[in-house]
Amino acid sequence: MTTDARFNVELPAAPSGMSDGEWQARLQLALAYRVVDWYGWTSVVYNHITLRVPDSDDLLINPFGMRYDEIRASDLVRITPDGEIVSPTAWPINQAGLVIHSTIHRARPDLHCVLHTHEAMSQSLCAVDAAVMPLTQEGCQFYERVGYHDFEGIVLDGSEGPKIVQALGHANHTLVLRNHGLITAGPDAVWAVVRHHAFIRNAEVQLRAMAAGKVRMPSVEAMRRTREQFEGGSAQANAMVRHPEWPAWMRLIDQRDPSWKH
Repeated sequence: MTTDARFNVELPAAPSGMSDGEWQARLQLALAYRVVDWYGWTSVVYNHITLRVPDSDDLLINPFGMRYDEIRASDLVRITPDGEIVSPTAWPINQAGLVIHSTIHRARPDLHCVLHTHEAMSQSLCAVDAAVMPLTQEGCQFYERVGYHDFEGIVLDGSEGPKIVQALGHANHTLVLRNHGLITAGPDAVWAVVRHHAFIRNAEVQLRAMAAGKVRMPSVEAMRRTREQFEGGSAQANAMVRHPEWPAWMRLIDQRDPSWKH
């Protein structure tokens, strides 16, 4: 067991035969699943979060059929980008998850984690004929960072891959899948979850503001400056870690159910 004073949570060492890099990735991704469950962003056993195994093209993904509140670090399934299962498991993987996520991972090697949910607030925004409006301070990090992809049915083959890649572009980290759901991505699971949280909050504000009357947008200068503060790190000035909400979530989940880290 190791303990980081900033997190105040004991974490087990890597199992025999597994690299520390893969184990740390498994711990991070398992915590991401539990945080998504905590906020109620789940659809029972559907949707998916993937995280690239360090120094590898392989991905970690959830076992298809497990609830997010059940998933432990050791339960995550290691797969190749083509969907070949590498780690021992009795569970299958979600074909739609493989297609969408492997497409994004291949196109954007800088995005090591991809998080997709059908959470109701973001789904509501995906169902209206409106672009994302950065109306909150946290929402400004999505200024010029959101792509849009029209619904074509359940993604079970690679036919939509080029359109998803085009919508994502070179700078976007978030995708609005029209009439479908939300994707946020980042260099690790921390970034993906933090962005998901900020997007959903901004979506709620946007939908309420649109219903209430004329929406007041921040200036382009303010949105761009605030986005740069989030991307550069000054938005979290004086914090012990880049995203102080992550250790806070870790303590919360560990107090609730420490099985996530096994």
